[in-house]
Amino acid sequence: MTKSLTLVLAAALFTAAGCGGTRKSSLNPAYETEVVEAEGMSPVVGGDVDGARKAALGDAMKNALGLVVGVYVSQDAMVSKSVLIDESITSQSEGYIEKYETLKEWRDGDFYKTRIRAHVRKEDLAAKLRNLETEPQKLGNPVIGFDIKESANSKPQQTNYAELELKNRFSEAGFITGEADKADIVIKGEAQTSFNTREGLGGFVSYRAGVSLSAVKQGSQETLATEQESAGGIDLNDAAAARASIINAAKKAADPFKDKILKALREKSIVRLNLSNVKTMNDLSDFTKLLRNIPAVRASWVRGYNGGVAVIDVAMHKGGAADLSQLLMKNTTRTVKINRTSSYDLDAELQ
Repeated sequence: MTKSLTLVLAAALFTAAGCGGTRKSSLNPAYETEVVEAEGMSPVVGGDVDGARKAALGDAMKNALGLVVGVYVSQDAMVSKSVLIDESITSQSEGYIEKYETLKEWRDGDFYKTRIRAHVRKEDLAAKLRNLETEPQKLGNPVIGFDIKESANSKPQQTNYAELELKNRFSEAGFITGEADKADIVIKGEAQTSFNTREGLGGFVSYRAGVSLSAVKQGSQETLATEQESAGGIDLNDAAAARASIINAAKKAADPFKDKILKALREKSIVRLNLSNVKTMNDLSDFTKLLRNIPAVRASWVRGYNGGVAVIDVAMHKGGAADLSQLLMKNTTRTVKINRTSSYDLDAELQ
């Protein structure tokens, strides 16, 4: 009987770390494999020991792959995508396992059990996992914050109808939402509504609202996208009609605005790098050459250099600050210490 994938994930980090590690592929040294040990089992039905042995081996391979998946995918993502991952990846375990050796196999009552050591191709698996990610995750998984002022009939209101509607829409699209002061991208703007008419509405009231929005990256203050929309709202009283009009305008703006932000992130994957301990212009020149020699870096621009601190915009072909930080730490030309990383900002120090 195949174990549920979710049951092995809880112990994934401990088991994978305790039993294996990262090694160069024996087939292609440019690639890496994760070496893990896993156990599988299958019932012996009708005395068919050979059939149970094959099934137990398949279960062990599937569980070995599940251990590696558990290391590279968050538990939240595993819960939300457990069926998809089970069908798309672990059901094709042989395609991701470069080689394996049987450590032990035995019959235990009505079950046949097998324990293996497997070499899982990390690059192939990572590529497949990326295809299962949402679009925001592929683009750095930025946290979206909101700062939207609302007014009715030219009077400021302490309401947040537009913000709540936009937050729901962005969350449904896979974005992480949070507080504006801690976000990577802030949605700024205004939502204004005013009385329209009550004539011919059978006792109902009509309001008309407009929203004006801009998406701004924290740190660089780069504007990624803008959007304007308007919509009406009808209800039994002024307050309810005003609320309905703002919600309708925000709802109308949400999808095209979200698409514009995603398009801008795909085209402008720019990381703001704050590099300290840059003692001379020669150091800065050498570092910019290092950056431009990283294949994942499309281009870079020095925005400022003062007091040993250089501010550099780094355009990535793909990914965000976390990806750049890993690449900088792995470089062998010049040691770089990473002090802080967000989705699109990175504080580092030359050593």
